[in-house]
Amino acid sequence: MISEFLSSDSWMNPQINYLLFLQDLRIQSGGVFDSIFMSLTRLGELLFPTLFMGVIYWCVDFRAGLYLFMVNAFTLAFAQLFKMMACIYRPWVISSSIQPPEVAIKTAGGYSFPSGHSMMASSVWGAMAFVTRNKKALCTFFILLVLIVAFSRNWLGVHTPQDVIIGILTGAVMIFVVNSLIQWCEKNKNRYLYLLVISNIIILGFLYYILVKDYPMDYINGKLLVNPRKAINISVSFIGWLLGTLDGVILTRRFAPFEPKDGSLTTKIIRALVGIITVCCMFYCLEKFVFVDNIAYRIKLPLTFLAGFYVTAIYPLIFSKVFKK
Repeated sequence: MISEFLSSDSWMNPQINYLLFLQDLRIQSGGVFDSIFMSLTRLGELLFPTLFMGVIYWCVDFRAGLYLFMVNAFTLAFAQLFKMMACIYRPWVISSSIQPPEVAIKTAGGYSFPSGHSMMASSVWGAMAFVTRNKKALCTFFILLVLIVAFSRNWLGVHTPQDVIIGILTGAVMIFVVNSLIQWCEKNKNRYLYLLVISNIIILGFLYYILVKDYPMDYINGKLLVNPRKAINISVSFIGWLLGTLDGVILTRRFAPFEPKDGSLTTKIIRALVGIITVCCMFYCLEKFVFVDNIAYRIKLPLTFLAGFYVTAIYPLIFSKVFKK
């Protein structure tokens, strides 16, 4: 099986040696760069990319925002599928010589392959590189962001090279696939509804597979290496979120398109600030009351769906209809 090959010693040992080399550099530098890379790695987490995509979608360019959210949603869907299919352990589990900073371990839950941060970075900053491909400076800047986030996961010792490479490649594939899908849908707006139904069926199929699959139950010194229930809860939360953003952006494009360029600069700034504040508050509530182990996935799924749907459908409806009146 592919997962057995990816976790085999002959394939994994060179990657562990590379991480050990970076770890030696990290130790010799006294951890000076750890905080820098911890800050940079957050560019591949959910909050900041969501705020960036939201501002583009709400205030700058509707089509660009539509594209970003769709690439991100499809990439995150495959991220969860690949993680739960492969069930490859983190580098410090594979080799006890790998010792990531404690703060980095806290942001590295579940299975290792592929890197969710790299897929997030590739799907957002990589997609922005595609959007700005005619502006070389901007395009190069966004490509560098993708590479920096990917390297930060290696530097911190929480992902192997194969994790970040596959993460980047998956996002890159989705960049071109989604671009073709949007071009196809724009020829007949009703095709967005076909895309909505088909994509939901596929992603819910991923969800069903994740819920019914048998997972490894490996112990060391009586401690379970990865708790499948926690990994499932993480995946379900992400799937709810991405379904919410995907459905919201598609339904908005089909039934309630808006023009983010309308209004004065002050109006746009207020629109962006209100959106950023509400999304930050929403994330705070999700982390405190939803992204916790004692909440069942049956509750997490609809709540994260609503949160994602708010970003791409409810909030745009509020400022384009209610505020306009």
